[in-house]
Formats: sequence, C-alpha cells, structure tokens
Amino acid sequence: MKKPGKIIVDVVPIARIPLSRNQSFSYLSDMEIPAGSLVEIPLFRRKVQGIVTGHRPDFERLGNIELKKISSIIEENFLDKKQIALAQFVSDHYISPLGIVMKSFVPKRVKARKNKNETRDKKNEREIVLTKEQKEAAIKISKNQKLQTKNFLLFGPAGSGKTEIYFEAVKNLKKNQQALILLPELTLTPQAIDRYSEKFGRENIAILTSQISKGEFFSQWQKIRSGEIRIIIGTRMAVFAPFKNLGLIVVDEEQDMSFKQWDMNPRYDARTVAEKLAELHKAKIIFGSATPRVETYQKILDKQMALVELPHLQIPGAPKKDHDGPLVEIIDLKKEKWEKNHSPISRKLRSEIAYALKNNLQTILFINRQGMSSFSICTSCKTVLRCPQCEKALIYDNSGIYKCISCAYKTSITPECSKCHGIAFQNIGLGTQKIEREISNIFASARIGRIDSQTMKDARSQEKIYRDFAEGKIDILIGTQMLTKGWDLPNVALVGIIDADNMLSIPDFSVNSRAFQNIVQVSGRSNRPHARFRGSVIIQTFNPNLELFRFAAERNFKQFFAREIKERKDLSLPPFGKLIKLVYQDYDAKKVSEKANDAYEKLEKLELENISISEPQKSFVSNVRGRHREQIILKFRDGNVSQEARRALEDLPSGWLIDVDPISLI
Repeated sequence: MKKPGKIIVDVVPIARIPLSRNQSFSYLSDMEIPAGSLVEIPLFRRKVQGIVTGHRPDFERLGNIELKKISSIIEENFLDKKQIALAQFVSDHYISPLGIVMKSFVPKRVKARKNKNETRDKKNEREIVLTKEQKEAAIKISKNQKLQTKNFLLFGPAGSGKTEIYFEAVKNLKKNQQALILLPELTLTPQAIDRYSEKFGRENIAILTSQISKGEFFSQWQKIRSGEIRIIIGTRMAVFAPFKNLGLIVVDEEQDMSFKQWDMNPRYDARTVAEKLAELHKAKIIFGSATPRVETYQKILDKQMALVELPHLQIPGAPKKDHDGPLVEIIDLKKEKWEKNHSPISRKLRSEIAYALKNNLQTILFINRQGMSSFSICTSCKTVLRCPQCEKALIYDNSGIYKCISCAYKTSITPECSKCHGIAFQNIGLGTQKIEREISNIFASARIGRIDSQTMKDARSQEKIYRDFAEGKIDILIGTQMLTKGWDLPNVALVGIIDADNMLSIPDFSVNSRAFQNIVQVSGRSNRPHARFRGSVIIQTFNPNLELFRFAAERNFKQFFAREIKERKDLSLPPFGKLIKLVYQDYDAKKVSEKANDAYEKLEKLELENISISEPQKSFVSNVRGRHREQIILKFRDGNVSQEARRALEDLPSGWLIDVDPISLI
C-alpha cells in the first residue's frame, strides 16, 4: 500500500550495471530531490553513490514490492541538465553503462593541500600583432554571423599561428563565458600553461589532467563550476567538467589518437563528446591541425564544419622561397647499405646533426619505437624471445634486461630461449635507446635527451624535459610520437625521421593517415617562423618512391586526402561507414574461442542488410597479462546502428568489450 508523503526517486548508481538491465533504480524518499543531486544509496549488499534523474509521487504497488530508502543526500544539484544530457549521449553513442559514464562527472571529494610555494604568473599585456591572414581567420571565427555552423577547422602548417587565433577567440568571449582548451598529451601542458598564463594570467586558468592530485582536481572542479575560472586547459577528461557558461572549445592537434580512450569504459572520443558539449552550450568549437583527420576534413565537404586556412608565417627578412617551410630530403637507406654504412644514422643525417651542433642549434630525432630493439631472437634456433604473459616480443633495455611494453614483465639478466634454452640473443630493429646509444658514440660531447613512455612516467619528468629542451640544455632530443605534438621551440633546426617504414608496418585501416600525420607533425618542429634559419628534415626509408612519403615531404594534405578518402569510400570505412570492435578476453584460451564463436553466430542471425560481420580472430596483441583476446569487427555500411543491432550488443554477456568508433582494428 502507498504510504503518505513518500516520493519515488529514480537514481543512476555510479556502478557497472549490465547494459541489458535498466540503468536507473527507484528508491523512496521523504522529500523531493532535484535531478542531478548526488546521493548515497543501498545497491544489493553495499552502499554506492548515485545521481538522481527524476522523482514522482509514490503509488499503490501490488504484491510485496518494497523499495529501499535513499541513505543520504550528499549534495543537491551536483550535476546540471547539460551534464546529465552529455552523460546520456556518451552512454548511448558508445554503448556504455550509464553509471560508469556518470563516474567521469563525479570527482573524488578530497580537500586540496595548500601549496606554500605556489606562485601566480603576472599577466603579460604585450599585444600580439596578427598578420593579415590571421586577422581574417579570427574575424571569420568570432564575428561572421552568416555561417550556419559554429564548428570550425583551423587548418594551417606548424608555425602558421594557430595558437594566436585561439587567443583571439578566447579574448572575444563575453565577460562571463568560459573556454575549454583540449590537448592530446600531458607533454603539451607546460607549454600551454606558459602561453595562456602570459596572455590571460595564471589565476584565470584551471588545469585538468590525470597527473594532478585528487585534492587539486576537486578544487579546480569547484572553481570551474562556480564560474571563478575562465580558461580550462586539460586532456580528454576535461570534457566532463562542470562548466557554468561555456562559450568556446578548442581541440588542439585534433588529429591525435590520444583523444580516444580505448583501454577502459567509457571508450569515448573526446572530439565527438566535445562537439556534443558545444551543441548543448551553444558554444563555438575550433578543431586545429596541420594534418586533420580524414573524418574531420570530410565534414568540410559535407558542410558540417567551416574551413579556416592559415598559410605558413613569413619570416621577416628571409628570402621568399623560405616561406614554404623546411627543406625536406628523403634518404634511400638501400644506398647506405650498398655503401657499407651499417649505422641507423645516414651520412646525410650525420652531417646535418654535426652542422646543427657546430652552430648551437637543436635536433629532434624521431623513432616510432622505444627500447633498444624491435625484437630479439635466439642465436641458436632463431626463436623470438616473447613475454610469457602477453606473448608479445620482448625488447632489450639498456639496463641489460628484456622488457614487455604491454605489461610489467621483466626478464633476469640471463633469460633462456623457450625452445632450446639458449642464453644468447640477437637484437633486431631499432628503438629510442639504441638510437640514443648510437648518437652518443658518434657525438660524444652532445647533450642528449630521450622522450618515450619509459622516461615520461609522471608530470614532473614531462615538464623537466620540456624546460630543459626549451632552455637549450639539450642538443639532441630523441623520442617517439610524443615528439610529434605541438611544441613550439625556435632553436630546432633539424628533424630526423630515423625509420619511416616502421610507421607502415601495422596492418590497419588508419595506418597511412597516422604515418602521414606523424611525418608532417614532427617535421613541423623545425623552421619556426621566428627562427633565424630555414630548418631541415631528413626522412630515412628503404622505400623512397612511396607516394605517401612524397605527399608528406611536400606537406600536401589535400592530395593525400583525395587518395585516402577514395579508398575509404570504396571500402565503406569511416567517415562513410561506422565501425564497432568487440573484444572478448579471459585467462582461458578455450573459453575465449567458444565465447567469440557463440557471439558471432548470434550476430550473424540478425541478417541485417547494412552490416558486415567479421569472423572471430585473434587480436594483434592476442595475450595481455595472461588474458587471451579475440575480436569481431562490425561494419555498418550506411553509418547507422539499428535498434536491433544495438539490442544484440547490449545483450552480450559480461567479458565483452565494446569499442565504438575504434582508432584501430588490430
């Protein structure tokens, strides 16, 4: 029977609820609780936090249905309507439990420690003088009311002044509006803080990344929510911040794959979420890149986004021919071998490094792999040395042991071959540590730094290497994809791409785009517009006639796009089709195979016209930390996921990982 004065409150528990079940639960309360309130509720045998989504009067219930009571109200109106709508969008789009999505909106409520050494950088009132092209770009973004879209692609080479356009867009916001600056990598954060602090004052900026303490994170969260903070700089998680009045979103280096969360739920893409966030707040959004994604550039052709182009900035006093960017040379490594040069550093690259050192200029060397090798083989039986937990090839570390880059496994100083028990191994291929050792041998007096996942484990090391390189304490910086990001360092005269072919070694639909982006992006670290020289780029390859390398050397994105978009259209790949990757993992290999086959048979029975379903296959990394993995790829040729297909995915048993819009199919 109905009890007088009782209210039924619908709550989404911040917990993993199977997709096949209703994502909200009903509880009793003595009072109305506003939607968005943070509450504590009993869930099965434990207490968890939850978000209220609505309430209604109690009603007469048949049988012995008893509703549990809400334990406590932690904070009313903790989330606003826009945040709840964004959470629902992420849950629906990425087929992820709503409670897990809500968790991203609810930070740990920890009091921040006071930092006695904290200093506030004073705002620098020095006015930036924009070029004619920059002024036109800024006007188009900020003041042109004729455009039917508020979404912009700011397309310009490295050094074209995209950051200055971001500054103008922030400056043109109304007094009470906020700006979100999304960065792909933590390594870019120190530079961004410096630039925006100089322009707008450090006290007006909040930082949201995974590296700040929980207390500091919550403190920043509260300041954003109150409207005290005007500019928010962060990595992908910052899209879930509690904006009070968001007027602008900037997605810098929009081509970067780091904007996609692929290793845990919700497997969201911050670029897609940012577009929805801008829509909810009626805010402008700028995607900036020298090498935009194919999917992004197609939106220009589909009239979903406005194109704003910037030319390379002219260097005052430089000859006109130097305005076209750095000099790029492709080196044929086959000729190096014929001429008995067995070093991974070509003669041309060696002479250019020597020239840079002699003139107190800096060099960046890019190699798309860390460690001392790609893999190692037993000298007796030629068996590859593999991780016993992941089955992935181990790489040799300069500490004298072999490591797995997928898990924490390390060998002893004297590992044994799994087949013949031999203890002698030959290291094959190149890695950052091997290049570091080679450069040290050739240029003994050079100050060398290395940037990869081994050296960049925390925020302090990231900031230190940026500061050291920016202050000229490092002559040669060797690194992986982290180097391709938007560091603007005027003393870099030379960029060397050690092994361009390695970027094309993985069989994946996006491999050409990534290779093109990496080459162009890292090349852009040279020849800054305010430098006193024209930079050089050396691309080393065994395939110098590949069209892709020519496009990248010429920085000809539009020709590359024309070729790439045709292939994708022919194969119904994004942006023309939609991909969903299903991965099942378990410690029992037989169980994985059985579950994968069962799921495949059920999906095949759907007999949908617009869908292609791949047979189960082992993932590229088929064993991670002892868990075996198999995957199924769904391709929706018209880009739409039908309700029938969605229900089938929601009904998958536990253990399945659903990755919507994956960045990779391997």
